[in-house]
Amino acid sequence: MSSSSICQKVIIVGATGNLGPYLVSAFDADPDFQVSILSRASSDCSQFPQHIPVHRIDNNYNTSDTKLVEILTGQDVIISALATQAVLQQKAIINAAVKAGVKHFVPSEYGHDTRNERAAQLLPPCFFTHKKQIVEYLQSKEVEGLKWTAFVTGPFFETFDFQKRHAVILKDFSDHHWSTTTLSTVALAVKNAISAPTEKTNKYLFVESFNVSQNKILSAVERLTKDKWEVSYHDAEEQRQTASAKLSRRDYSGLPTLMGYVTCVDGYGGDYMQYEESANDLLSLPQESLDSALKKMVE
Repeated sequence: MSSSSICQKVIIVGATGNLGPYLVSAFDADPDFQVSILSRASSDCSQFPQHIPVHRIDNNYNTSDTKLVEILTGQDVIISALATQAVLQQKAIINAAVKAGVKHFVPSEYGHDTRNERAAQLLPPCFFTHKKQIVEYLQSKEVEGLKWTAFVTGPFFETFDFQKRHAVILKDFSDHHWSTTTLSTVALAVKNAISAPTEKTNKYLFVESFNVSQNKILSAVERLTKDKWEVSYHDAEEQRQTASAKLSRRDYSGLPTLMGYVTCVDGYGGDYMQYEESANDLLSLPQESLDSALKKMVE
């Protein structure tokens, strides 16, 4: 850290989820930041370095405004990585952030472009509608001095299962492209945006590690494994209807199918780089190798 720089205090919420540990690691490795964690009392934070302070709060973030304000006072930035089902609890954290004088808030927005109304109609509110509502709530707090940055990353690359050597392809959309980002690159994007926030606040930033299609990934993994994979081809609309029917009965086993549908089918925001500007260069993100990333997952 240079003598003229000011160390920013960053507190990470939801640090034990899929993305949280990567965020903690990225910020902790940069001497320009002091990192702490805000955690529910029931969460296990034992995997984090002992030098990182952990602030405990009741399991529902809505229950203790006074305690939240006390914890957040003196913090510069809040990075939220709360689980999908808990995203509305961010309102209480945002309210406390304003009272505590926090300067910058990154909501748990990572993933699909939640502004896409067609996709929002297919999925439970917590996946799209509630996330969009949180960004709108942050927009309402701009007049109170709270800045925000939201990240659209596509599905996390590591969530794809390449161990079964069986591919499920939505035919008619097998060559349609969409974006996906590795967890480490998502974390780096967030860290770099906070490191130099000029022109990176009060907006969505769109990043990707790879722009791929179902067929492109299948071809790559077959080449890497030197093996012909079993492939099941399905009608996209039949898959959507079946999964939606399950969801209407509160059978959530159809959710992965619907998430795959909005990712791979044209018009649902999966290929957001068609209509938005990439922030990869703005955030100094590295060029990544699809083959290298896949190799780690299929070995």
